[in-house]
Amino acid sequence: MNLSGKITDEKGDWAVNAETHESNGGFSCEIHMTIHSNGGEFAHEYKAERTFETEQDAVLYGLREGMAWIDLKMSRTIRM
Repeated sequence: MNLSGKITDEKGDWAVNAETHESNGGFSCEIHMTIHSNGGEFAHEYKAERTFETEQDAVLYGLREGMAWIDLKMSRTIRM
């Protein structure tokens, strides 16, 4: 079973998606982020660098990591 989670803001300006996959020794997580602004759309995705014992741990980690990226991008701390 694959577990997934999604967080969006009320206006639809950004979204974070996390999806788990079974891997050697546990579960991995793919993290997808999208930010919509007047300047266009920013999208970024990556795989978490570690393996988790449970799917729940993996998806929660992915959502937290995605929210950290959104926070950094929205505060203009990082530019890509």
